[in-house]
Amino acid sequence: MARELDVPAAVVEDGEFDEILRVWIGSDAVVTMQDFFGPKAHNWGMVLADVAMHIARMRLEQDGISEIETLHALEDGYRGRMSEQFNIQHRSLTGRN
Repeated sequence: MARELDVPAAVVEDGEFDEILRVWIGSDAVVTMQDFFGPKAHNWGMVLADVAMHIARMRLEQDGISEIETLHALEDGYRGRMSEQFNIQHRSLTGRN
């Protein structure tokens, strides 16, 4: 696949890593994942938080956008999607309501 991301060197060099998630975005999203955590769904929350922090760091490095501004935007997108899909209303993750 021409648009596949490179596997990071740290992953190639260390056999302790497991791939747990791949996401493709087109007219819709396609996701494949391993049930790596079993019934411990809170671990997926930690994965989502790690991804958010990496996105915030990338936006800061590439565009000079503050990490907190990116985290607020990510939260807005998350809350919007959850509300749209499941009609879930919840308190803000960052204390904004």
